[in-house]
Amino acid sequence: MIFLLSVSVLTGLATNRALLVGIGMYDRMKTGWSVIHGDNDVALLLPLLKKRGFDDIVTLTNEKATKARIVKELTLLAKRCQEGDKVYFHFSGHGQPIRDDNNDEGVLKKYDESIIPYDACRDSRKMNGTYSGQYHLIDDELCPLLDAVKRKLGADGELFVAVDACFSKGIQKDEMTDIDPELIRYVRGTNYAFTPPGRITVKSPKGFTKGAILTVVTACQDNERNFEYKAPSGRMYGSLSYYISILLKSNADFSRWRRCFSEKSYINRGIFQSIQHPSIKIFP
Repeated sequence: MIFLLSVSVLTGLATNRALLVGIGMYDRMKTGWSVIHGDNDVALLLPLLKKRGFDDIVTLTNEKATKARIVKELTLLAKRCQEGDKVYFHFSGHGQPIRDDNNDEGVLKKYDESIIPYDACRDSRKMNGTYSGQYHLIDDELCPLLDAVKRKLGADGELFVAVDACFSKGIQKDEMTDIDPELIRYVRGTNYAFTPPGRITVKSPKGFTKGAILTVVTACQDNERNFEYKAPSGRMYGSLSYYISILLKSNADFSRWRRCFSEKSYINRGIFQSIQHPSIKIFP
């Protein structure tokens, strides 16, 4: 990897880089989060990205995917990036709404989204009743980390972000009657919103710097659950991760991926549940 990075610096050639984070084996006793299959997603995507020319790939799975380590690797990724690079960031794990303490979500919403690293707890009863949300990775914290990458890529670079988690507000029970009970068991997230016992002091992000195209896709809307997908092999994967693996088998053309999500080309593949609607946002 050091050689490849050195060649990139010397020749000015763009590099394809990726950071893959996948958590399946949450410690339920310590954190309250159920076991899912986010680590399977990393194992699925890693060889496909290598085949598509991604030379600089960092993976964090299970106990390695703490909040501090995710933040560190995103920071290091930004430092390595150069103008014109193509970057892919993937998170597979639980998601949870968390109280919006800086009021940047508006009076109606009242909650930020957050992704759940390995060391984040489901509620404040954990850590002997002292957990206050410090290991949740809130969208307000993630935004400047991604913007640092975006800034380094320049106008010709691209950053594609996939979040295979849910930020659930809950769904009606009768909507789930036709869903395989095994899939219900492995829902990625909770309709329980985390309300910290104290105030979380996170600055409201300023938004994204103009330049490289940033695409953010999620497995569902912020009021929906994210169901896993049982592949023909019998292995369980995140629905979004599995769909992206299909895209990767053809190419790593982010512009094509944007069209597929914008045009909802995934609808007839039977990967996403009918009550689950992937989202896409594009930032120039």
